[in-house]
Amino acid sequence: MTKQGSICVASLTELPAKYQRLVEAAQAGLHVPKTLLLTEPSSEVEDFLNDFPESTQFIVRSANKTEDGTGHSLAGHFWSSAAVPREQVRTTIQMAWSENQRLLTSLGLEQTPLLMLQEYIQHQLGGVLFTPWSFFSNYAYVEYSSAGVQQVVAGQAKFALIGLEATQPKPLALPNELGFLETALSELAKQLAAIFDFPIDCEWAYSSLEQRLIVLQVRAQTHAIGPLLALPENLKLPAREWEFTALSESLGKLSPLSFSLLTQLYSDARFDLQRLGLKAQQVDFLAYQVDGSVLVDSKREQQFYTPSLLGGFWRGFRAAGFKTQAEELLVDFKIDTAFDYQQLSSYFNAWLIQTILQAGQGRELAAPIHAYELSWLNSVESLTIAATAPLNLKLRQVFLIELNKLKKQLVKKRALVFCNWVEYQAQDFSQALSRQYQSVGLAIYDYALKTNHSEFQSLASPAVVKGTIFKVVAARSQVPVLPEDCIWVSPYFDNRWVQQIPKLKGIIVLQGSRLAHSTLVAREYGIPYVIVSSALFAELNSGQMIELDATQGKIRLLKV
Repeated sequence: MTKQGSICVASLTELPAKYQRLVEAAQAGLHVPKTLLLTEPSSEVEDFLNDFPESTQFIVRSANKTEDGTGHSLAGHFWSSAAVPREQVRTTIQMAWSENQRLLTSLGLEQTPLLMLQEYIQHQLGGVLFTPWSFFSNYAYVEYSSAGVQQVVAGQAKFALIGLEATQPKPLALPNELGFLETALSELAKQLAAIFDFPIDCEWAYSSLEQRLIVLQVRAQTHAIGPLLALPENLKLPAREWEFTALSESLGKLSPLSFSLLTQLYSDARFDLQRLGLKAQQVDFLAYQVDGSVLVDSKREQQFYTPSLLGGFWRGFRAAGFKTQAEELLVDFKIDTAFDYQQLSSYFNAWLIQTILQAGQGRELAAPIHAYELSWLNSVESLTIAATAPLNLKLRQVFLIELNKLKKQLVKKRALVFCNWVEYQAQDFSQALSRQYQSVGLAIYDYALKTNHSEFQSLASPAVVKGTIFKVVAARSQVPVLPEDCIWVSPYFDNRWVQQIPKLKGIIVLQGSRLAHSTLVAREYGIPYVIVSSALFAELNSGQMIELDATQGKIRLLKV
């Protein structure tokens, strides 16, 4: 048995990423439970158990490497036992191994399960801390429960927004009776930011005996936690010509600096676009919203790409030259040079032009998660594409690699994403923090929200499912026992319910967003997620059996 801090490994093995993070957290001085990672069900555990008093309880949880992937982006574990006494540890390990093997097999993964045997921390208050929240570097999002962390992992939680400094605005503060947690959680968020250079979600428990937070799990966020609430009626979206489009979805949520850089790139591309035979007069077709959503005026966008007089001639005359230039850019690209805006602009221009010339070939291949957001560093692996990819996708790749160089400059300076591009180049950061504080109160709302003006609109998997309706009309923190084959119906799918998604057959809402945390998770799990009209919503009631057909946009009543 080897020991790394307070974490022991039954035999030498590569640790799953989030448990490697737990080791790093312990080594940095954070309080973590004593833990044993098991590589086989027959691993010796007696030496580990003998280090504890007879009355100590333990918990057995899955520790599979697969849990760290974006395909399974829920905080928590595949499987977790309840707290068990020493004499039940061995049988619990055997049960956990079998269940994890079943889960891995059901996902088509040929992996050997990994388990974690952990000292159980007696607590009532527990939850998950996501830091930072969205691109707001001085805020952390926390889900919590006074009935323990397992309630949070089960999707029965309340939530709050924690400021890292006491004087910050607090639009979603903890209740007064939990005010003592604010300092502890903000301090934990700052410690995590000092240890790790990427966004973190951290499972924690508050030990009333020791009067401190205990870190149960640390792992990288698989995507940023976005808006927390549906847009209230007194906050109006821009006029109808501004819409959430496919371009909006591909961009994702952007910080002010990311959006400012994007508009600068479009502006600098106009000269080459005009040489290609397009009007490309004004970059006035993008509208920025405070939560990071980018809305599009499709008519203005169409005008931007409209051919100019003799545009068809210039396109035919110069297409070959632009292709040669693009190929030369790829040949000359160097991955190990410092970030250079002129290089970035050249790659953007070439990518945009070749996408136009190739009629959008390769657009169906999505960019990595948060590819265009400067506060989110992408891994080298996520920026790798096949050598056989179309020319425009290769250009997108080098553009994103160059952009990632700029992201590296911002890793420990995420507050600067509230500058604009001119300010960033001039190193004028004086307004960044105050802008973050000024906008946070409105950024908690979802500006990419869609209220369906037709009968049916799909946001996730185009599948056909059958199930029983469970309808939630009023906001609630406690989720009762769900019916088998449950289809969830509610006005808006709250973040606190995200843990329920793998248990659901489908989701039906009045208002939804393609960039919401719940929508992203539903897509990962292949679960239909649709918006319906208020008239159709009113006809749906708990207990009804329906067929939800997201391929044809229909709901069929099977049984009242």
